[in-house]
Amino acid sequence: MKKNMLTGSLTLAAFLLLAVTAWAIKPPETPEQVARGKVIYERSCILCHGADGEGDGPAAFFIASYGAPRPQNFNTDNFKLRSTPSGMLPTDDDLFRIVTRGVPGYMPTFVGLTEMQRWQVIYYVKSFNPKFKTAKPERFEIMIGEPKLPTRGHITVGRRLYVDAGCADCHGESGRGDGPSAPTLEDYRGLHIPVADLTNPTAFKAGNSEEDIYRSIMTGFNGTPMPSYADAFEGMEDDVWHLVHYIKSLWR
Repeated sequence: MKKNMLTGSLTLAAFLLLAVTAWAIKPPETPEQVARGKVIYERSCILCHGADGEGDGPAAFFIASYGAPRPQNFNTDNFKLRSTPSGMLPTDDDLFRIVTRGVPGYMPTFVGLTEMQRWQVIYYVKSFNPKFKTAKPERFEIMIGEPKLPTRGHITVGRRLYVDAGCADCHGESGRGDGPSAPTLEDYRGLHIPVADLTNPTAFKAGNSEEDIYRSIMTGFNGTPMPSYADAFEGMEDDVWHLVHYIKSLWR
């Protein structure tokens, strides 16, 4: 019985791993693929992101009324969830990861689409912004090393970095998103933007694994007050892991 349970667990883990890493096999980006992606977009994405990809679909108003960020405007360069430096467009793999995993609390996962369909809709989304035709964001992707194992000392160092980097100004002393600057924060459109409650594991839009949190710290979120800390931590990657472990220690 235990052997069967273990085999089942491994099978499920393997399936989930394949579901998230399948972007390694990517079809050619052709006009035919873009056209098929348009059909998928109009069926699955237009309600939130709008007919022209401006984040103004019929559901966008209701999403914002609950204090959530507006859906992504694909016509701008302000893509929040990326593995690239601040101000840059996301890589294709970034887009595939978001479509596959969704955004916790805001955007559902689309694993119900086949891998091919996910790539097709991504190619259509990229057609909203002509800069994708010439940009090569993959060349600048921020590399994530091996996570460091947390210790009590590391978490203490992470707490100091949290304060020194000014994280508490927005996220609050205890990480609940209630810092003194939180009520005044706006996105690039001048709309109020809520601050993530770092004590809630489901509040991490870019994912809550150690690697995800590391990536968010180093890239920042374009179009929002959340900056990139890549320059501040240049050559200090171990310190970033200390900060990651401290943030995870806040979880309720």
